[in-house]
Amino acid sequence: MTATYPPNTVDDDDARTLDDVPLHTDVYGEANGNEETLVLVHGGWLSGSMWGPQIDHFTDDYRVVVVDLRGHGETGATDKRDYTIDLFADDLRRCLSELGVDQPIICGLSLGGLVAQTFATTYPDELSGLVLADTVETLPPVPMTNLQKQFMFPKVSLYPTFRMLGSGASFRMLLQSVRAIEGSYWLALDDDVRDYAFSEVDSFPIREFIKVFDALYEADPKDADHITAPTLVLYGDHEAKAVVAQNKRLVRSIDDSTKSVIPDSGHLSNLDNPDVFNRTVETFLDRL
Repeated sequence: MTATYPPNTVDDDDARTLDDVPLHTDVYGEANGNEETLVLVHGGWLSGSMWGPQIDHFTDDYRVVVVDLRGHGETGATDKRDYTIDLFADDLRRCLSELGVDQPIICGLSLGGLVAQTFATTYPDELSGLVLADTVETLPPVPMTNLQKQFMFPKVSLYPTFRMLGSGASFRMLLQSVRAIEGSYWLALDDDVRDYAFSEVDSFPIREFIKVFDALYEADPKDADHITAPTLVLYGDHEAKAVVAQNKRLVRSIDDSTKSVIPDSGHLSNLDNPDVFNRTVETFLDRL
């Protein structure tokens, strides 16, 4: 089943004012009578299409809900001037309420992991489990105050470059800055996975690209010790070192948490090595 809340009433090229639940949502496995719900939240500048291997794997045993966050995928642009992680989390909550989803397991990767973490800290009684995959807490993913960030990485100076280059080239520029530090690829090890990510970002409107960048840039680390749901933290063995450090901090902060490293994978570990990713998540869900 595919649904959009609220339904599209204008052309896709137009920005929409959405004060209720703006998320395009695909639901799988409902016909199988599954009661437990697994919610999948994609990474920044991507879409729910990144979860194909997980949809195939989990649909027999779970109702799988796949969302496109505001500004992404089939949800598309909205005329909200600024996006924030809290806004994304509130959108998700309203969407799940419209679907009648109660106590889901929420799985998010990268930006989606930050949204899932925010959901879990803001509404701790409204989920039964949490999967944080290759989660970023801040952009850049290093500990610093907002004042230090504005001084060392002033976002305003990036805007003209973003607008000149467009979304795809801007994304590649950001990746190159990380690769210069890491010394190797980290987004994805598989060429097809990397090409998929680039194709998604290439089609992203630059205005929306900047709003998502702002949401990540302005994000503050959440008090992960307030997360009470059982949590699985996982990341690829070729993930960027700064992101790994943030994931390890999450494990230390969340009381009921376990950690797993997905071999032969980078930041998009669910696509680089879907078999191990799926088995790892399945083992965690079986424990729940």
